[in-house]
Amino acid sequence: MGIEEKLTTASKIKSLLNIREQEKVLDALIRSSFINILARGFGYLKHVTIAVVLGFNLQTDAFFMALSLIGIFLIFADVFDSIGVPNLVDARLKSQEEFKKLSGLLFTFTLILTFLTGFLAIGFYPFVLKIPVGFNMEALSYTQVAYFLLLPYLLFNFLFHHFGAVLRSVRRFTVYFVGEFLFSFFSFLFIFLGLIFYNKWLVLPLSISFAQIIATLYMFYVGREFIHINFFLNQTTKKILNHFFYLSALYGVLHLFIVIDRAFGSLLGEKSISAIHYGLIVASIPRGIIRLENIAITSLSESKGDIKKLNFYIKRILIVSGISLLFFFVFAEIIVKLLFGYGAFTQMDLILTVEATRFYSLSLPFMFLWPILYRVFQIKENLKPVFFIAISGITVNGILNYFFVLKLNYGIKGIALGTLGAYIVICSLSYIILYYKYRRN
Repeated sequence: MGIEEKLTTASKIKSLLNIREQEKVLDALIRSSFINILARGFGYLKHVTIAVVLGFNLQTDAFFMALSLIGIFLIFADVFDSIGVPNLVDARLKSQEEFKKLSGLLFTFTLILTFLTGFLAIGFYPFVLKIPVGFNMEALSYTQVAYFLLLPYLLFNFLFHHFGAVLRSVRRFTVYFVGEFLFSFFSFLFIFLGLIFYNKWLVLPLSISFAQIIATLYMFYVGREFIHINFFLNQTTKKILNHFFYLSALYGVLHLFIVIDRAFGSLLGEKSISAIHYGLIVASIPRGIIRLENIAITSLSESKGDIKKLNFYIKRILIVSGISLLFFFVFAEIIVKLLFGYGAFTQMDLILTVEATRFYSLSLPFMFLWPILYRVFQIKENLKPVFFIAISGITVNGILNYFFVLKLNYGIKGIALGTLGAYIVICSLSYIILYYKYRRN
């Protein structure tokens, strides 16, 4: 390769990363779409590697259980997407000084939250470890090891999301998606190499944590100019703290659905939690590909969350998700067999995963609807109802899981039906409240 070719390649890489420059939305969309396809591909390969090399066993159950328990504390990291970006954009449009003050405040808040979350995760782990009520002592010991090995993944996640919010607020979108790609790529690479050379389940939590550290260090580097400490109290600060409380409940819904499902899954015996994890992943494929809320948010915002515009999207969601539901319910066995049916993935693993996929797919319409509905509440800046809707959904999920699993002995099917019932509740309540407010106005 000649010097000119090397310079051309280097300039293309620099252009792709666009580290120091603001981007146009269209340019960012093209870049991010390509990067997201790669990231999702490596995420898929990671799960294929686990299924083919390890199969489902007590250790994989423990790992996925620990991952869901860590997810309880990750609820707070997810809130940055909804709080950080809009407020930082508003501050940037006012002045560079306002932006610097607010980004410093959010960085300070992130550091406090990181240390506090780490303390809570360590201090409350004896109580958290009681959630998998059906685990025996051996399974609990594996879960405890995985839980502590995943702590770096938890703590670095807060910093990753903070810099992601700051960078997107200054229109440096691509670097954020590169960060997500790095996590996906390195988690796959470490798991693949670790399982090939060592074939030990401990590779799983270690790989996830190391991948998150690498991705976060990258975000530190590209966002290094925004590293500064600041603290102040004003109306914006109070608004952020108020929204943080309500949004934590909103984003906590899906995390806690998963925790409740796996808690009851621990009562069903070995392989069940792994099958639940994989079944949900497969059933959610259409939702992962068609992120309609990211498109709908613009027109919904322009119409101030008008109910007619919401109905427009609901009708189309029901058509797309209905077709997807039917396809995944009917062809679940073929899909799972094509994706994972190799190596250590046994016939029992297949049967359990197919059952989970088939019945989780019933929730697909509501998986599409829920992000649209709660974004309308955000547009209207009326988050208080969402808090109570979220609590209702979590409560219903627990009650239905108890009824279907312990009373009717439906097994994995019962867990998926419990999730379906909870989704129906949160989506129905959300629409009823929005429709009532529309009629009243």
